[in-house]
Amino acid sequence: MSNLFKFKDIFLVPNLITILRFFLIAPMIITFQNGMQNYFLIILTVSLLTDFLDGIAARLLDQKSELGKTLDPIADGITLFAFIILFNREGFISNWFTIFYFLRQLTILIFSLWYLSKLKTVYGSNILGKTGVCFLGAALCLFALRLDNFIFITPYLLNISAILLFISLLDYIRFFLKLEKSNRTN
Repeated sequence: MSNLFKFKDIFLVPNLITILRFFLIAPMIITFQNGMQNYFLIILTVSLLTDFLDGIAARLLDQKSELGKTLDPIADGITLFAFIILFNREGFISNWFTIFYFLRQLTILIFSLWYLSKLKTVYGSNILGKTGVCFLGAALCLFALRLDNFIFITPYLLNISAILLFISLLDYIRFFLKLEKSNRTN
């Protein structure tokens, strides 16, 4: 498939931290849905810390890997999408946003898999995508923490997030089309 990923990279500390985040998704949703707010907040905090710590560990331990650059956004995307679905079912997030987010992630995944063998390095997220995820994360936190006094700002946060995530999607598509063009000329 691709020479980018090495099996031994699974066992790098930052990648193990990221993999832990995958295992936290189900307990996070279960505790939230069952009204176990204290446990939910603990698991959510651990998940947020692991998202922060994997990058720090990669730099401090000099354990950066293409696998890590791939796993981290996948873990983020799955975690966010799980909560988007959850809050969509509760009526907090619209169907259009849920469908948009799913199609965005699916488009990036398809392009990434299609061009994986042609890549020399994993194309990381851009600042617009990261900023969009921050706005989305803020809205999700308001829903998750049940901060009803601030719910009125969530439509604005979600709309800003959608705009930024759409522009970042266009950047991904631009990258892959540029890659396709360079492959045709070679």
